Amino acid sequence: MNTFMAIMSQLFWGVTVGALSAAFSSLAKGFATVGTLGLVGWYGVKRRRAKRESASRDD
Repeated sequence: MNTFMAIMSQLFWGVTVGALSAAFSSLAKGFATVGTLGLVGWYGVKRRRAKRESASRDD
């Protein structure tokens, strides 16, 4: 019975750690994706404003 409980305990911890690792990994990828899209959007707005300001100076 002790062997069975040891196997079940290791199986439980393996599944738990695996699930937590997968959850944190997917959260990290999601944050990285959102951050990247935010930075790309910010850079696009910054370039558009700079282009509009330089065009109004040329007039």
